[in-house]
Amino acid sequence: MREDLSREEVLQHIEEFVTQLLTEARIEQPPVDAIALAQGHLRMSVCLDRRQQQRGRAQRVAGSPMIFLRPEPTEERHQWTIAHEIGEHFKSELLQRLGIEPGQTRPMMGEALANLFADHLLVPTPWLRTMAVECGYDLLQLKAHFRTASHEVLAWRLLDLPAPCIITIVDNDRVQRRRSNTWRTRKVLEAVERACQQQVHQASEPRVLRAEGWTVQGWPIHRPDWKREILRSVVESE
Repeated sequence: MREDLSREEVLQHIEEFVTQLLTEARIEQPPVDAIALAQGHLRMSVCLDRRQQQRGRAQRVAGSPMIFLRPEPTEERHQWTIAHEIGEHFKSELLQRLGIEPGQTRPMMGEALANLFADHLLVPTPWLRTMAVECGYDLLQLKAHFRTASHEVLAWRLLDLPAPCIITIVDNDRVQRRRSNTWRTRKVLEAVERACQQQVHQASEPRVLRAEGWTVQGWPIHRPDWKREILRSVVESE
């Protein structure tokens, strides 16, 4: 990737490409069904392949584009994998828009680009921006709209919005990932964040806690043998 190309520029080009693609496919509101988009508008065949190691791969067979999909335990994983492979299919065009020659890139850059494309295809920024403000950034309400995206994808996409926040993923009482779009963060939760997470963990219900200049929203993503909590934390400006 060009050294002078910022992440914001990359996201802008991806968002413009996604908007164009959805407009051409006449998709005007969520949810975005990546499988239907691939099979219908893009004329790409989708086939299950239980033998392959990777989650998905796109290639041409007899001149026609095809996506081979490994069976996954959730529909959201299938959707993300198909969205990712659509990104791989359009990778050369995306790189051209970014002013990059495909032969001059490293494989990992293209993979990261496809990841970003998948996240933005399933959760387009213009829709997310409007709906997030309307529902007070409530993750469960957003999931009801963006049904094909996982809770985790939706949570990370909140970091791409102008509103400053910290997103934390807690699995079985351990902090797994934690990122911010404004403040420097540590992997250790603040007292109010831990209190919110514990309440959500024990009650399996959403919570909002406000204390010591923090507002913390917490949501349960619980299964019988596994518990995940997602937190969105905001610090009052001094």
